[in-house]
Amino acid sequence: MIALWTITFLVGLVVATLASRRAVTHALRAADASQVSSGFIGMTVMAIGTDLPEIANSIISAATGHGDLNVGDSAGSALTQVTLVLGLLCFSTTLVSDRRTVALLGLLTAAALGGISLLVHDQAFGRLDGAVLVLGWLVILVGMKTLSAERSSTNAPTRQLGRHILAAALWLAVVAVAATVVVQSFVAMTESIGVPGALAGAVVLALRTSLPELIVDWTAIRRGAAALALGDLFGSSLLDATLAIGIGPMITPTAVSAAATTTCIIAAIGVVAATAVASSRSMLDRTSAILLIGIYLGATAAFIVTVS
Repeated sequence: MIALWTITFLVGLVVATLASRRAVTHALRAADASQVSSGFIGMTVMAIGTDLPEIANSIISAATGHGDLNVGDSAGSALTQVTLVLGLLCFSTTLVSDRRTVALLGLLTAAALGGISLLVHDQAFGRLDGAVLVLGWLVILVGMKTLSAERSSTNAPTRQLGRHILAAALWLAVVAVAATVVVQSFVAMTESIGVPGALAGAVVLALRTSLPELIVDWTAIRRGAAALALGDLFGSSLLDATLAIGIGPMITPTAVSAAATTTCIIAAIGVVAATAVASSRSMLDRTSAILLIGIYLGATAAFIVTVS
């Protein structure tokens, strides 16, 4: 039976990854027609598109009573995207860092993770807790609107806006379905071999759900849009620690274990360290990559030691 779940998991993962890429492509074209800045596109359109697996995981995990899996995946993804994924991208090319934006998004993400550790300290993730996190993301989004001062240099015809929005919506629906399949099959596999939910989410599932960011941002960098890539990575990390982790419990309250608090604290420390690296250097190169991947490995070791 586990072989069938494994095959289902892999197929769902591939479909979700490919569909995320297509959805974000159309969303970017739609945003381009409205002249939104590349940084703001990255932390909104791209972040939402590439974070659909985490959002779907949050909803499904909460509905099925797997609160630790939700917290582990979202917190682990928030960490993975600004450490391992960014580090891998820095190995391939040198990125120019928007140090101020990176610092702000990174610190807000760490603060959100710290806040979650307090919210779930009573081992309950309620509707109010989730609503606070979702609302917090919306408030931050409004505050970050100043990023839209930069204008995109290439504008699609306005008449194409509706077509791209419709195409993005269709691909996003495909992502949601595929991500649901991934989460359900993953839960079945981990339960069958006795892996703790928080550890499974923070280490294993976080790697899987971060693949869309890696693929999409690699494409963005190849097209000379490094600002989009950085905006997506740090925007996705923030979204993971707010909207993605909160939307499930906001719909269906769920219980979590003490490991959820530990997971969020470790992820917050890792995000702070990654933010320090990415915001202290104007150019992110292979040295930055080594530091970022080292932070990821250290946090992963901490997850294994404290959560398992």
